[in-house]
Amino acid sequence: MTPSEAAPLVAEREGAAVRDALQDDLAAIELSLAGVRAVYAPRLDAAARHSLLAGGKRLRPLLTCAVMRTLGRDPGPQRAVIAAVELIHCGSLLHDDVIDDAETRRGRPAAHLAFDPHTAILAGDLLLALALERLARCGCAALQVAAATALVEVCQGEVLEREQRFDPEVDLARARRVNHLKTAALFGYAAEAGALLSGASDAERDAARAFGRALGDAFQTVDDLLDWEGDAATVGKPVGRDLWGGLVTVPAALAGERDPAVRVMVGRVLQARRDGAASPLELPELAAHLERAGGFAAARELAAADGRAATEALGRLPAGPWRTWLETPVRRALERTC
Repeated sequence: MTPSEAAPLVAEREGAAVRDALQDDLAAIELSLAGVRAVYAPRLDAAARHSLLAGGKRLRPLLTCAVMRTLGRDPGPQRAVIAAVELIHCGSLLHDDVIDDAETRRGRPAAHLAFDPHTAILAGDLLLALALERLARCGCAALQVAAATALVEVCQGEVLEREQRFDPEVDLARARRVNHLKTAALFGYAAEAGALLSGASDAERDAARAFGRALGDAFQTVDDLLDWEGDAATVGKPVGRDLWGGLVTVPAALAGERDPAVRVMVGRVLQARRDGAASPLELPELAAHLERAGGFAAARELAAADGRAATEALGRLPAGPWRTWLETPVRRALERTC
């Protein structure tokens, strides 16, 4: 067999090995998360597990595992601390849903409705505290600092988002800043954690963090698009609700920059919400205007540019089947429907 004939077989075997390892990693992450308990407060325990065990892709901890494997390290001994990023993510979602008065999360009632807002807030605190405990037990100070830095950015992004509510003049830079802080920061931490747990060089750590952040930027821009274009049953939450909640996201900001009439319509919807209108009757019409103004197409182009930046950063990590696999979440972020 010639080298060219053998190459597809080698690639097939490598692909199967990657898939098997990912399944092992995912199973271990789920097992680690299933062990989260609040022993003395059953209601708090139920609220935390209601959100934590409601499903989800577990993309962030899998990124950590894949970066470690790219750098030649086995994530097995570190799976408890790897899963901490999912605790941080779910804890922040619990808080976010209370702040936004969200109705659903991952296809089921949000925790503050299934229980009550006070319990949901404390459940979020619990998950964040448990994440910090795992990081402290790991003994890697740089990992703790990186996680804390990401949390600081998430908090700042949340406040910036709240400050811009009901403002039809929100521009692209502001909308992108919110996304970068609220979403991309934690993606960046997840990838950087893989480098830190592998004892990687500073250059590899920087590349991993840049990859994660660019992936997070692309992911959130597509999420903004799905709020307008997605199907509620698939996305797991009502669509067209960000603006009705007072938030001008990337597609609306882009369309408003291209067509002043869109910004006027956005202002009218926001004012209706302020006035207590019962339902977002104008949203379907507004969505059509956003599309005609080029807001959706421009948002997709922006997400694609972020995807290219993520792939470029990956190029600074060691080549191999795991680096190849890390291109998969970039592609899926751009193509996803939920």
